[in-house]
Amino acid sequence: MLVRWFTRSDVKRSMLADAEPNLSWTDAWLLGRITDTGPVRLSELADWQEVDRSTMTTQVRRLEILGLVDRDADPRDGRAVLVSATRAGAARHRRTKQTARSLYEKVLADWTDDELKAAAQVARRLVATLERSDRRPA
Repeated sequence: MLVRWFTRSDVKRSMLADAEPNLSWTDAWLLGRITDTGPVRLSELADWQEVDRSTMTTQVRRLEILGLVDRDADPRDGRAVLVSATRAGAARHRRTKQTARSLYEKVLADWTDDELKAAAQVARRLVATLERSDRRPA
């Protein structure tokens, strides 16, 4: 039910609302990853998103055209490309996070502090469990 709520188009639109430039959910997700990890190889982004490198190149190019990311040669390996957020990209990501945080605050406004703490504890445990199970061989 949580996944369904988070992936509803109206919820995604609410989290991306009123911020320029307009981004798709995928673009915002990718920009967040690039911003949060710092300079990252294009190949690592493709592995993280489990897509072909050419697909990732197209996705990064969209963000680059918008002025949200830069691509530079990796100083350790001139054949590799490092992607990093520009100032505008980092600012756009901060606005997206603030919009999402405001949405959560509004939705959870009638929860007590104890309920919020309990939910956060359960969420941390759920994520840790899911991440552990994700690393196990099939």
